[in-house]
Amino acid sequence: MNYIIGVDGGGTKTEAVAYGVAGNKISEGKAGYGNLLIKEEQAITNIIRAIEQCMAPIVSGNCLYICLGLAGFGGVKDPQNLKSALTKAFNLPYTIVNDGIIAHAALLKGKDGILTISGTGAVSIGVRNGVEKQAGGWGHLLGDEGSGYWIAMRAFINSTKEEDEGLKQSQLTAAILTKLGYQHVGDLKKFIYSATKADIAAFVPLIIEQADAGDPFSQNILAQAGYHLAKKTLDVCRKLNAEENVTIAIKGSILTHIPMVQSSFIKHIKLEKSAVNFIVDEVSSTLGCYYIALKQIS
Repeated sequence: MNYIIGVDGGGTKTEAVAYGVAGNKISEGKAGYGNLLIKEEQAITNIIRAIEQCMAPIVSGNCLYICLGLAGFGGVKDPQNLKSALTKAFNLPYTIVNDGIIAHAALLKGKDGILTISGTGAVSIGVRNGVEKQAGGWGHLLGDEGSGYWIAMRAFINSTKEEDEGLKQSQLTAAILTKLGYQHVGDLKKFIYSATKADIAAFVPLIIEQADAGDPFSQNILAQAGYHLAKKTLDVCRKLNAEENVTIAIKGSILTHIPMVQSSFIKHIKLEKSAVNFIVDEVSSTLGCYYIALKQIS
């Protein structure tokens, strides 16, 4: 039995899945984070462990290729340690790409189109006739508009403006303070300047609650997130000269699980492009590794 292994290495976990050449799932393995920018040595150990777990149940088979999609891989200065470890452990042909590339291939089944992702961060990736273009993905310091982090920060910044301008404290600000166990807006600094991006993005559900309850500011934040994500997507369309019949896939909790964001996103896309095929399926990004590897071995 011939098979391909796809690896999705993120900031919290690494998932390895073996696919038969027909695309059927055979086995899987899981380990800790696979982002080399967190701690390279441990990330490499986790990646190897996930692949080994995936291969262990396959008693008679031949692995043809390993494709790895790793978060933060574009920021790795020298991937040689990982490459050496992969060669030593498995001695198989492999490809390493950014995790956004495998997500794109998974949802678009290896075909041309655009994938826009919004979770803690946000990025839009497009492929057309072998050309790849991107918008966003700059991180929170250079701009992650439309991401979970961006949404939450709009709420925190609004709280400070209310305080500075002497305005009546909004329900949203009150809810933020209650969640943090604080009495005063000034205490927010203690949280913001010690929190991780994920800690801050975790306040998005609270903003959704306020939006569902009718808070216009919270509703506007979510609508603006959809607008910014649509803009990134349309920027990629222009870079690719993709005028008509564009396929756009979406991924990430912000775009797939928040109706106000998704509807705003689709509305602003359709204002410029009427002939769009939207893909909102949820599939494992490791499937994208299968499509990428299939092109290498065929």
